[in-house]
Amino acid sequence: MKINFNQLKNREWYHQRFDGCPMFIGFIAEAEPKKEPRKPAGTEADVRVCFFEDAKDDWYLDMADVKRGVKVLLKLAKKDPNISAKLLSRWKEDEIAFEEFFQEIRKKDLTRLPLSELAQLWEKYRARAINRFTSSAIIDHFALGTDQFVADLLKKEIIKQDRSLTEADFAKIFAIASAPTKQSFFGLSEINLLKIALGRPGPKLKDHQAKYFWLNNNYIRDQVLTKEYFLKEIKSWKRSGRNLSEQLKKIEQTPIRNKKAKDGLYRKYRLSIFLRTMLQISDDFTWWQDERKRATYLNIHVGSKILAAIADRTGYKLDELKFAVSPEIKSIITRQSPTRKELRERIKGSAFVADRESIQFVTGSDAKKLRQAMFGNKQMQEIDDFRGLSASMGKAVGPVKVLQSSSEIGKVKPGDILVAVMTRPDYVVAMKKAAAIVTNEGGITSHAAIVSRELGIPCIIGTKIATEVLKDGDIVEVNANHGWVRKLK
Repeated sequence: MKINFNQLKNREWYHQRFDGCPMFIGFIAEAEPKKEPRKPAGTEADVRVCFFEDAKDDWYLDMADVKRGVKVLLKLAKKDPNISAKLLSRWKEDEIAFEEFFQEIRKKDLTRLPLSELAQLWEKYRARAINRFTSSAIIDHFALGTDQFVADLLKKEIIKQDRSLTEADFAKIFAIASAPTKQSFFGLSEINLLKIALGRPGPKLKDHQAKYFWLNNNYIRDQVLTKEYFLKEIKSWKRSGRNLSEQLKKIEQTPIRNKKAKDGLYRKYRLSIFLRTMLQISDDFTWWQDERKRATYLNIHVGSKILAAIADRTGYKLDELKFAVSPEIKSIITRQSPTRKELRERIKGSAFVADRESIQFVTGSDAKKLRQAMFGNKQMQEIDDFRGLSASMGKAVGPVKVLQSSSEIGKVKPGDILVAVMTRPDYVVAMKKAAAIVTNEGGITSHAAIVSRELGIPCIIGTKIATEVLKDGDIVEVNANHGWVRKLK
C-alpha cells in the first residue's frame, strides 16, 4: 500500500526529536493507534509519522488526534474524579507481565537457541511490549493537550478570589499546582547514588548497577552501564563541592515539599472539583509517563538482545535490523524480506507513516517529498523573545547550547543555557551543568519539567520555536518566573 501524501497535507503537527531508529519508536507507532477495550474510544491515534536521518528521529503527532483525545478525557474527568486511578489500574497486569519478561530475558543465554525458537521468542516479546505500551496515546494526548487549558482554568478560578495577583504570581501558583508528588526514576537513581557516595545504609554499588544499568539507553542505543560508570558519577558528585547530604535531602524531600505546597494552595483557594480532578490526573499521568519511559529503556535492552541473536543466525547486522519494525522480523527470518539492501536504504534517510492497519516506509527522495507535503517551505522569521510554560521557577543568563542529539551533550558547560526540542534521560549529564533549560515541546509531565524541578534549575517548556530561533553562542536571559526567553544584544 502506497502512502497518500495528500492526506497528510494541511495538518497541525506536534514535533518531538530524539536519538532513535524505526524498530524501537515503531513499538510506540504500533501501540498508539491500536484500538482495544481498555482505551476510552477516541483516545487512540489515527496517524503517526517519523523521519529518520543520522540516527535521529523526528516524530510527529497529528494535533487533531491530540485534541480529540483531550476532549474525551475532559468529558471523563467531569463525570469521574477517580478516572486517572481507574485508567492506571487497567494496564497494571500487562505492566507486571512486561517486567517479568524483562527479568527472564535479561538472565537468559540466547546464543544457543535455534532460529525457530528465537522467532517464537520475538513474537512473545512483541506481544508483551505492544500490550504494555498501548496506554501511550492516552498519556501523550493528555500531556500535550491540557497544559494551557489547566493553566487558564486555574487562573480564571483564582482571579475571582484575588484580583491583586500578578503574572509572576500565577506562574508560581501554576508551578505549585502542577508539581509532581511522586519520585521519578531519575530521582530514585540519584538518591541511591548519593547514599552510596555518603556511605549510608542501603544499596551497594553492584546492586545499583544491576537496577539502573539501562539509564542512558535511548531509542536506538542499548548501553549497559558498568559499576565503573557509576563510580565515576560518585566521584563527580564528590568533586562538585556540593554538600552531598543536603543534595540527598533536597531530592528525597522534593515530592514531599510539592505535596505540602499543593495542599496549602488547596486550603488557600477554593478550586472546583473538576480543576482538582484535572490536577490529579496530571500528577498521576506524570508518574505513569515516567514509568512508560523507564519501560521503554528496558524494552530497548530486551529487544536489542534478541535482535543480536537473530542477526547472528540470519546474516543481517544488528544495526540493519534496527531499521526494520517489529512485524517485519518474522518475514526477515523466514524469507529475508525486507532485504539487507532495503534496510541500508532506510539507514541513509527514510520515514514511516503508521496508522491502525500498518507501518509504511518511504526512502530517499520519497521521504523528502513526504516532508515537503507535510510542511511546505516553512521559514522562521527573526525573533528576539518568546514565551512558554514555566516548569521550574528561577532566572538565568548565559550562552545557548542547542542539542539535537545526545551525542552533543559534551558541549554543554557549567552555566550554559541548554536548548532542545525536548530532553531525554540521556541528556541528564548536560542538564546537571546547565544554568537553565528551554524546550520547544513537552508539557508539565515531560522529562524536562520533572528533572529541572528535582535539580532546582529554571526551565521553560513548550516554546515551540526555541531551537529554530536560537543558535549556539547566543546570550539569552531565561525568566521562568514569568515564562519568557529573551536574546540579549
